[in-house]
Amino acid sequence: MDGITATVARGARWALLANALLITANALGRKFLGMSWPSAFDLQWHFFAAVVLLTAAYAFQRDLHVRMDALSGRLGERGQSWLDLLGILLVLLPLCFAAVWTSYPAFAQSFVTGETRASREATSTLPAWIMKGLIPLGFGLLALQGAAEAVRCVASIAGVGARPDHRRRLLSE
Repeated sequence: MDGITATVARGARWALLANALLITANALGRKFLGMSWPSAFDLQWHFFAAVVLLTAAYAFQRDLHVRMDALSGRLGERGQSWLDLLGILLVLLPLCFAAVWTSYPAFAQSFVTGETRASREATSTLPAWIMKGLIPLGFGLLALQGAAEAVRCVASIAGVGARPDHRRRLLSE
């Protein structure tokens, strides 16, 4: 799972470059040519959403997510594993499953009907299923990475595996 997460994140970073180039071209077109392209403006949001949704699993894998627990600094490696495991099982996975469960039907309907953004709130003709498909895909990747992290937590609790180095560094700080 780690390899898939890293590969998707490496691919998504190209969307950041594409978005920067698109924003630049759109701004220069408006400033110097007096032209605006609604589809290009809409595509900027698509690129941004793709990056956020497709790199969330990578951020979780690398422990770059925000931690809100006051106990983690006081817990040892095994205690931190328990805390992480409970957070994954009680918060992360249910949230991801709910997001996939509720967003997939809208994606499927949009894909089947050929809905475009112009048929909704925008003037662009981008297919709406692209954005709607990124939601279940992103949360699905996050759930799979959460399952991989849960396995690591169980291995650490059982004493058959160590927590990843980046987490061990957090415990020593």
